[in-house]
Amino acid sequence: MFIRLILWIIIILFIVFFAIFNVEPKVNIHLFPGITLENIPLALVIFISFILGLLSGIILSLGQIIKYQLEIRKAKKKSHIEQKQIEGGEYEDKP
Repeated sequence: MFIRLILWIIIILFIVFFAIFNVEPKVNIHLFPGITLENIPLALVIFISFILGLLSGIILSLGQIIKYQLEIRKAKKKSHIEQKQIEGGEYEDKP
């Protein structure tokens, strides 16, 4: 766990140094008609784009993750019921 923390700190430091040393190219971002952000560092635009893409990918995959988790629960429950029936007669589901 300590090694993982060290690796995360190193990665974050690389990102911070990249952002600090690459503030010179500035861009204008046109969000909507009439809404423009001016003089935004290009490195910041790249990071924000990456984070937004990452979040949208996670959100889109949540449906599949939840579906698979439900299937795993059903399979475990079915296996547990079958194991109880094999061991000693009928299985009664007690709350």
